Amino acid sequence: MAAFRINRTNDAVFKAVFARHPEITLALINAFFEFQGTELLTDIEFIDRELDADEYEGKESRLDLLGRTASGVKVNIEMQVNSLAAMGERSLYYWAKNYADLKRGEEYDQLKRTVAINILGFNLFDVKDYPNMHSCFGVYDIKTQCQLTYKLEIHFLELLKFKGKSVKDMNRIEKWAAYFSPSTTDEELKEIAKSEAAIRDAMEVENMFTKDEVAKRAYDKAEKFRRDQAAQLEYARQDERLKERLKAVAMLKKLKISKDLAIAQIIESYALSNEEAASLVNSCW
Repeated sequence: MAAFRINRTNDAVFKAVFARHPEITLALINAFFEFQGTELLTDIEFIDRELDADEYEGKESRLDLLGRTASGVKVNIEMQVNSLAAMGERSLYYWAKNYADLKRGEEYDQLKRTVAINILGFNLFDVKDYPNMHSCFGVYDIKTQCQLTYKLEIHFLELLKFKGKSVKDMNRIEKWAAYFSPSTTDEELKEIAKSEAAIRDAMEVENMFTKDEVAKRAYDKAEKFRRDQAAQLEYARQDERLKERLKAVAMLKKLKISKDLAIAQIIESYALSNEEAASLVNSCW
């Protein structure tokens, strides 16, 4: 079976590379920690489980990849390609699920450092206000910036903000961003792999993955799910925008202004073409 060019943010690929190869996952995690200046990990063991079903926006909560070190540090890695309106709240919710695991008789100071790493195929934060692709959040005093606890750590890596550069000028987290980014060419990846052993290992795993028929079916299924989910989200966004425009037209109609003025205001408010705005206004005037 011939190899095929893969999408590295595909769920099946992500799990094939990282869920089965702790040494590769450890290198990815430490790229975040190294960039942030926090203590690096030396070991990790995967926890193969799903969170119990819970009511949160009507969905069952499920983690993509959860690992724990010998010292008890827990790291959850999630790959999210499609834009989610409540991504920050979602990540905090998952983090809290992992953090709050005291057993009977244990004290609060026995709670372990819990880290969430979110790799995103969309921009969570406005690029003008937050141009950096990597951000790390904790709990701080608003006035003094004093940190309440080091045990809360939530990372976001926004792949769309990745800017290509010479490999020799890249730090480790930039190399991993290049690995995941669809804009990185095969030639650039080969160059990066020469300087980052874990990425080289990941690409070797991928090579085996692309030649496996069962893996290819899992890949295709994950791609279809991603496309369907993206289409559903876009439909919901379009439907919501249409409802807002119809409300605006109804309000303008009540004000008894002319159609031409209504069309002009709809164009200004919703960035529509003159034809689109005129069609909308005429359909409900």
